[in-house]
Amino acid sequence: MNVRLSDTGFTLFILQRLSGALLALLLFTHLVTIIFAVQGGLSVAEIVDRVRGNLFWISFYGVFALTAVVHAMIGLRKILVEWTPVNPRVVDVIVLLYVIGALWLGYEAIEAIW
Repeated sequence: MNVRLSDTGFTLFILQRLSGALLALLLFTHLVTIIFAVQGGLSVAEIVDRVRGNLFWISFYGVFALTAVVHAMIGLRKILVEWTPVNPRVVDVIVLLYVIGALWLGYEAIEAIW
């Protein structure tokens, strides 16, 4: 069977795969860092104090949050288009609203530790 993706579909397909790969790397780094910090005796409050104001970690978690939003929202769009009778244009608006909300929450979380 010959499957053809539209330009938008192909772009989203590639973007989700790339964001998934980056997300796996970021998640691994996050988990390893947290495990070492906790095993080293640090509490959550001490970890947050060490991250606060550190440009590297703020950037790391900013990229982490952005990557998670991109990956999740592409998946949400795909599910809604395939599993519901909703017009794809309406789905795009719904997903855009979710993107705005998720980015806002990510910004608030990062700002709280800045």
